[in-house]
Amino acid sequence: MSRSRSFVFVLLALGLGSVGCYSPNHQPVIIAGPRPLGSPSTPGGLKFEEGTVIQLQLEVTDQDQDEIFYRWTQVPANPAGAFSDASVATPTWTVPSPPEDPNEAIHLYVEVEDGNGGVLLGQSPAIYVLPKQ
Repeated sequence: MSRSRSFVFVLLALGLGSVGCYSPNHQPVIIAGPRPLGSPSTPGGLKFEEGTVIQLQLEVTDQDQDEIFYRWTQVPANPAGAFSDASVATPTWTVPSPPEDPNEAIHLYVEVEDGNGGVLLGQSPAIYVLPKQ
């Protein structure tokens, strides 16, 4: 093998002879939410009766058009509400029974990941649970 061919082979094997340029991954961006759909923007938090099924709102964009993955959680975890599917953008969430401390707020978090290293965390407004009437 000639010396010039050997050099080209080594460059290609090391990945140094590739054409084009490296494009960094852009992090996904939350456009709206996470919050209960149609809920007002109030500084004092939102109040829902236990057992209410709430449609959650979340709008995300990714400049790179990467596939987006979602993971919803509730804090504190108990008393536990129920997500219809914690891995979709807009699940429903069933409001749990009230916590022992009626002034304790629940927050819903969503981790948004683009599969290429871009991750962000969104937080809902404070949610207070009212006992069923």
